[in-house]
Amino acid sequence: MGESSVKEALLSSENREQVGLHYLGISLILAWYYCLWFTPNFFTSTTITDNAVTFSWLSTLALTGAAFLVTPMIFKKIHFYDHQKAILVVAGIMSVATFAFGVLAFTLASPLLGLLVFPLLFAACNAVFWVAWGEFHARRKSNFSLSKFAFIFGSVMLVAITVSSLLPHYVVDVFVALFPLASAFAYMKENAELGDRELPTLLPKATRAKTSKATAVISVVIFFTCVGCYFNIAIIPVDDLLPEGLSYVIGIMGAAVICLAIAIVQKVMKRNIASYRLLPWLVVTCIVALAVFVNANSNYFDFSFVITVTLAGVFEVFLIAYFGALANKGHLSPVFAFAISSAIVRLGFFAGDAWAVVYEHNAFLADNFTEGTSLVLLCVLAAMLVPLLHKENTLVQLTQARPRSKRCATRPSRSSRSPSAKARS
Repeated sequence: MGESSVKEALLSSENREQVGLHYLGISLILAWYYCLWFTPNFFTSTTITDNAVTFSWLSTLALTGAAFLVTPMIFKKIHFYDHQKAILVVAGIMSVATFAFGVLAFTLASPLLGLLVFPLLFAACNAVFWVAWGEFHARRKSNFSLSKFAFIFGSVMLVAITVSSLLPHYVVDVFVALFPLASAFAYMKENAELGDRELPTLLPKATRAKTSKATAVISVVIFFTCVGCYFNIAIIPVDDLLPEGLSYVIGIMGAAVICLAIAIVQKVMKRNIASYRLLPWLVVTCIVALAVFVNANSNYFDFSFVITVTLAGVFEVFLIAYFGALANKGHLSPVFAFAISSAIVRLGFFAGDAWAVVYEHNAFLADNFTEGTSLVLLCVLAAMLVPLLHKENTLVQLTQARPRSKRCATRPSRSSRSPSAKARS
């Protein structure tokens, strides 16, 4: 009985709120995505650098980005918290597709399966999960403070990619396939505690318009940074990387470690830190990584590769947190906010990777335009530092501003669960 009481105390709503366990479900979906594509031994009959895997990855990115953009129009009046069993069905489909994708990797050579069936399943299921979790976090007024969100994401991602890299074939396929199911069960449990809480009401249009410029700036900057990151990732020859896909693993681990470091520093210092002031420095780091490649010294290509893989993961976390904070405060509808945040990132990944793949399959373009393209992307990112720095204070204010006092729930006593009403960045 004593052990049961201790367990209940540790898993109490207050303790879970303090740690940020409410972000576990969305972190599991992100971990599923990265483990699916970046674990070297996930595919039983091919490698992650095989052309069939690359083209399937590009198709999945494009279809996922499109699914995220279409989602807000489809689910305007349908709410998944009213149809929670549908999430279990989607999770089941996603898990089966994941296991089959790894075990039957030899079928990716078929355009029907590799470019259409698997990418469509992954895109549709991912979009449904994103909408469902977006609605959940909007209903519970999650402020997406990086001290909590980045901590849970970093912890889950670090454990997931480490374990996935150590497990043998088939076992790792089962392990990664369990992530959607785990996220679905977390969703069911978390929603049960929300009861009949409603989605927040949007702020007046005039008020929301004031945030549009800052939102456009961070969106455009992160999109082009993702383009630069994945052009660099895809254009660097595999022979210049660590063997057996280890560079991919180290890059994802780096993203997890950086997120954990940001979160731990905030927790230890016990005060709000304007984490979004780090964004310009992250862009500068991407510029440095591109410059290392332009320098054409292959001894440092692996360093450039790992840095850009790491940065791409960190940028995705920052953008999700930013749009999540806006949805919390009523600047954007939750479905639109979460959908657009990941659409920007995934389409940026697609554009950069596809650009590099075109060069790789055309010797003339590769020989004459590769370094020049990297230099152009470097200059574009450098130019984008100007509007980003200009809007830096606005970004910090938006992510640290006090949440609206207007009630958004039918249970007033539970509408402000955090002891501090200030949404930390």
